[in-house]
Amino acid sequence: MKRLITLVDSKKAREGYEFIHYGISKKCQNCELYQVCIENLEKGRRYKIIGIRDYEHDCKIYGKVKVVEVEEAEVPTVIEKRKAFLGSKLHFSPLKCNDIFCENYNLCNPEGLKEGDICEIVDVGKKLWCKKGKNIVMVKLRRVKAKT
Repeated sequence: MKRLITLVDSKKAREGYEFIHYGISKKCQNCELYQVCIENLEKGRRYKIIGIRDYEHDCKIYGKVKVVEVEEAEVPTVIEKRKAFLGSKLHFSPLKCNDIFCENYNLCNPEGLKEGDICEIVDVGKKLWCKKGKNIVMVKLRRVKAKT
């Protein structure tokens, strides 16, 4: 898994912390730390802190930021049970449920993956109930390759 260096709010800089990169603020555009802070990250991806360095910098948004090592995090989602084989690869396609009141909505529409990403199934969890009658299970996916 590819490791990246970035900057994270000092209050959130701890191993295991996960975040989604939503893009940049206007305050970031002319910052001298832009390249190390933002440029390495891809918008819409989920990252996990795997290491913390002893360096801290001033930030116009957070006050203080720490230098951290991150990697793309595994993303919890649901897929059809017939496709759920540990270690197999698939082209990610969210179920696109539009029932925002469903308890599985965030799993059916996960943040961190994009349709067409090639992913590996790294964990197969329990079967979940679906209002629409789909036979789904919870899985964790690791992106192997961006959509082609």
